[in-house]
Amino acid sequence: MRNGDSKKDSLWWKEFFDEGYLEFYRDLEHLTKKEVDLVLKLLKLKPKAKVLDLCCGYGRHSIELDQRGYQVTGYDLSKFFIDKAREKSRNLGLKIEFLEGDMRKLPFKNEFDAVINMFTSFGFFKKEVDDLKVLKGVSKALKPNGVFFLDTINREVMVRNFRTKHWVKRKDFVMLEEGFLDLFLGRWESTRTLIFEDNRRRNYSISLRAYSLVEFINLLKEARLTLEGVYGDFDLNQYTIDSPRMIVVARKI
Repeated sequence: MRNGDSKKDSLWWKEFFDEGYLEFYRDLEHLTKKEVDLVLKLLKLKPKAKVLDLCCGYGRHSIELDQRGYQVTGYDLSKFFIDKAREKSRNLGLKIEFLEGDMRKLPFKNEFDAVINMFTSFGFFKKEVDDLKVLKGVSKALKPNGVFFLDTINREVMVRNFRTKHWVKRKDFVMLEEGFLDLFLGRWESTRTLIFEDNRRRNYSISLRAYSLVEFINLLKEARLTLEGVYGDFDLNQYTIDSPRMIVVARKI
C-alpha cells in the first residue's frame, strides 16, 4: 500500500454493527456503570440534564443515564442497533428517544447540556473534514457552556503495540484480525474474520482515523470547543503514551 491509498471500503461502518459485533463485545456490559460514573463525575451534570448519546449503539450508556434520572436522546446510524435499544428500553419501562441518523448531520441546536461519544466511535470517515462536521454538529447541539465527553483509543499505544495478525478466542468462535497502519492517512485498517463452531465465517472491515491528542485538540478548536481535560483511562489516570484510552472533556465556547 503506497501514497495514502486505503484498502478498506470507506462505508465499512454501514455493515460492521450487527449480531457479530454484539457477540464479540458482549462482555462490555459489566463496564457500563463504571463508565457512566466517570462521565457524571467529570461533567458535573445537574439532575434531569439533557444528554445526547452520540453513536449510542444498542443503548447501554443511554439506558444507564436514563435510569439515573437524566433526559437522554440516543443517536446512531445503525437501524439494527436503534431497534435493539428501543426494544430494551421498552422492556425496562423507559421512554428514551432513540433516533437513527448520520452523525455528520445532527439535527439539533442549543438543545443538550452534554454530548457523549463512547467506545471509539469517532474517526470513521475517509475525509478529515467529515470528522470536523461531527464536532461542529456537537458544538451546535450543545447549549452555551455545554460539555462534550469523548472516549476513544489512544493512538500512541495502538501504534506501539500494533500487530499485523493475531487471534482472539471467544466462547462460540475464534477471530483472526489482520491489520495495517496507513502512515500516509493516519488510519488503522483491519480485516476481522469470525470463525464459528459450525465453520460459518463472517468477515468485517474497519478503517479508523486515529487522531493524536494535538490533532484532536486542533479539530476541537475549529468546532469552537475548548479542551478542559484529558485522561488515560476510566480510573482518571494521567494521559500518557502508554494509556489504553484517550478520554477528552471539552466545553462549548
